[in-house]
Amino acid sequence: MENKKIIIPAVIILLLVIGGVLYWNNQQEMANLNENLPEGVRVIKTLFGDYKVVNKIDDYEFTVPDEWKGIKNVYYTAERTETGYVGTSIELEGTIGPTRILFIDLFKTTLLNVDLEKWAGNFFKTFNLNGNFSKDKIGNFEVVKTTEDVHLAGMYVYFFEKDTNIYTITNGSEEFIREIIVSGKW
Repeated sequence: MENKKIIIPAVIILLLVIGGVLYWNNQQEMANLNENLPEGVRVIKTLFGDYKVVNKIDDYEFTVPDEWKGIKNVYYTAERTETGYVGTSIELEGTIGPTRILFIDLFKTTLLNVDLEKWAGNFFKTFNLNGNFSKDKIGNFEVVKTTEDVHLAGMYVYFFEKDTNIYTITNGSEEFIREIIVSGKW
């Protein structure tokens, strides 16, 4: 009986110490990932170990694919204008996997219900990219998608629209892009 009185508090103390170390490591990791991001853009790690990107500047968030086992780097590019397109960008690099590089660009338009296939074609033409476009439906979104073999080494590029925003997601995995679109709050 005397041993139980010692073992139970010892186990509780050990669990508290382990929990504290894990919490501290998580806080350090998040601080390192977020240190160069602007106010309003953050990577968070949920209690279940999922990584999320929360972008309050551009009003979206999404969950990072589990297969990446976390995020190694994240970069945000503030609003800029290039060849007539006004947009912002996030670039992520997961910790593992051949398709762990992801780009999300958000372009503002003044029109609702843009002809997305035409917009994507003009965008590719403007930036001297090549692709054969097709349409698909992912969650609630009608998407236009292609691969770009000449300049982007066969990466997939998906376009979708919400309100007056056009999102492009570029990654080497169609599965990951679909997962990000479905998990996102756009």
